[in-house]
Amino acid sequence: DDAPENLDILTGLLGDKYKMKVAINGIIALKIAQATPLPDLILLDVRMPGMSGFDVARELQSNPATSEIPIIFVTAETNADAVKEGFSAGGVDYVLKPFNPEELQARVRNHLSLKAAREKLEDMSRKLGKYLSPLVYDSIVKGHKNVEISSYRKMLTVCFTDIVGFTNRTENMDHNEMTDWINGYLNDMAQIVIEAGGTLDKFIGDAVMTFFGDPNSEGIENDALNCIKMAQTMIEKAKAHDIEIRVGINTGMCTIGNFGSEDRMDYTILGKEVNLASRLESNGEPGQILLSENTYQLIQDKFECQAHGQIDMKGIDRGIETYLVE
Repeated sequence: DDAPENLDILTGLLGDKYKMKVAINGIIALKIAQATPLPDLILLDVRMPGMSGFDVARELQSNPATSEIPIIFVTAETNADAVKEGFSAGGVDYVLKPFNPEELQARVRNHLSLKAAREKLEDMSRKLGKYLSPLVYDSIVKGHKNVEISSYRKMLTVCFTDIVGFTNRTENMDHNEMTDWINGYLNDMAQIVIEAGGTLDKFIGDAVMTFFGDPNSEGIENDALNCIKMAQTMIEKAKAHDIEIRVGINTGMCTIGNFGSEDRMDYTILGKEVNLASRLESNGEPGQILLSENTYQLIQDKFECQAHGQIDMKGIDRGIETYLVE
């Protein structure tokens, strides 16, 4: 506010309960608002020389660091267009001058409480989001996926990896050493999956289950290509941990959706194509990627591969041709 008497009144009303900083124009207000620690709430006059309160609010809204700070306009502007512009500029409330002290204090208190509740909810949401693949979490938050028991069929490329000699490697570790070691490895694997655009389905002990094609897809062939590139990166990263991994990849129609109960469900994929990817991994070679014939047919023009014989699958009356990515 550019009127010293208004600043004195506001400071007198609120200074006993809150830490306050004051600014006599918009330029100074922006400097204060953008400095750390960021304010929890801004009381902003509209009519100020040089830069109006609406301009200050729009500038704060355009900056991701300050866009979530609640702004209450404290102004003598009463016409409907000014009120509308204030809310459009990012204001959350309007207090008219001359203001009632109890009303002003109540509005400040309520908006600070709302901000604290929102931040608590966002923090809880971030924590719960760690139990989901980032792509799935994002789809739920944006309303693209419903949290209900349902499923559908879709062509996916499925990847399983696990550590060669995991049991022998960890049998002499104490629990803290093993926890740090496996979590460091799994964290790196998860980052690779996220960067590649895959869906991290789950960790199964030392194994990692990933798929491409849902909720995002670049087309069946590109999904398969991206999956193999991801697996190559995982193999190289595992070597940095002095670890060898086996990789199995298969492409086929999978049943995908939310499975479980109304109170506890998992977003995952089911079907023989998933089981085949797991079987490929268990039959793979350390440090190499073993593909099914389906995946091979999609990527054979992009990767050099060599035939690796057949494997048998329960429920399938013919051998499955396999290929190693060179």
